[in-house]
Amino acid sequence: MFQPIDLQPLISEWDTNKGNSESYNAGYDALLAFGSEVYEKNGMLVLAHAVYGWMPTILKSYELDGLAVEDVRAGFLPAEPVLNNSWVGTSKMFHFLAPEVWPIWDSRVALHFGLPRSDQHNRRDVYRDYADFLRAEAVSCKNPTSYSNLRFLELCLFSARPAKNEKLTRSSVRLSSA
Repeated sequence: MFQPIDLQPLISEWDTNKGNSESYNAGYDALLAFGSEVYEKNGMLVLAHAVYGWMPTILKSYELDGLAVEDVRAGFLPAEPVLNNSWVGTSKMFHFLAPEVWPIWDSRVALHFGLPRSDQHNRRDVYRDYADFLRAEAVSCKNPTSYSNLRFLELCLFSARPAKNEKLTRSSVRLSSA
């Protein structure tokens, strides 16, 4: 189950010089620009392949029938993930279609919420709760980047991930009092 955390320590630790590499930022910007020009299923399929080219896995399966770009941009979340049976991949495609609506969900980000296993974080309810939480936090966050507040918060979470050999447990996560 998703539990909100206090994002302030992660935001305070943000270092614009520590951010992503120039090539990472250029790739993100290109995907964002392409996603803004997608209006139909064929465009979503091309974007899905591009997003999976940005990930350490390949796109093996997708179910885009019945999914409309305008619904994604309006905040519709289908009952099942549409790419590789993965909310991580689906979140990335949705983010590039609607960056102000859908944050990127990643197994590294999930660690901050005490969700290290796929069966814990590859769930619709968990992704929905994470998206709702980040959207609420984005309303008032101080953002030193050119990216949206939603993207900035997700980058803070992604960049502050624990070291590879360190496991983040729920007890080490500061829960917000909200």
